[in-house]
Amino acid sequence: MDFFAHALYGATLCSRSGMAGSRQGGGGWQRDPTVWIAALMGIGPDIVSMGGAFTLFVLRGMPGHFFRDFGGVALTIYRCAHSLLFAALLCGLVRRIAPRYFTASLAWPLHILLDAPTHGAGRFQTTLFYPLSGWGLDAIRWWERPEVILGYWLLLPIIWALLSRWRAQRHLVGAATPSNPMTSNKSDMSGRPVRCSRSAD
Repeated sequence: MDFFAHALYGATLCSRSGMAGSRQGGGGWQRDPTVWIAALMGIGPDIVSMGGAFTLFVLRGMPGHFFRDFGGVALTIYRCAHSLLFAALLCGLVRRIAPRYFTASLAWPLHILLDAPTHGAGRFQTTLFYPLSGWGLDAIRWWERPEVILGYWLLLPIIWALLSRWRAQRHLVGAATPSNPMTSNKSDMSGRPVRCSRSAD
């Protein structure tokens, strides 16, 4: 999955404005900090492993091909950042020091799980339990499959449309629910609240 899709899937699935907020939502995604944290966590594995290497690549005048020549220490960092073991440690740390953002931090392991079936054997294979194991799924390579790219981009607006409809139905149901007249509050002449109730016959 590409860089921008990872950010959007993280925000979509792991923020309060997204699916993690259930029917309640986050009260406006622009003002919801979990949207931005989840998006950042969603691209975290690639930022941590490729950010420094790509910066050096640009500063050196972009010699060769970045992905073809990617290796060494940067590749080791890539494998660690794309390991569920590292992700578990990171999310555990967030839960301890900032529990309100724990769900947003799950966008990091989500990135790994989305990469696992879309990174075939080779340099960028997702080794799920590195460094304890170098095993990874021998799956497709998304960058060679335009239909896969089209599919995961088309899925995003579908998810948001369904989520918006689900939440709209909740508000409609809430607005249509009549209040119980037997428990409504009124005020007497002095302005003090009086609870109405059915008297016994």
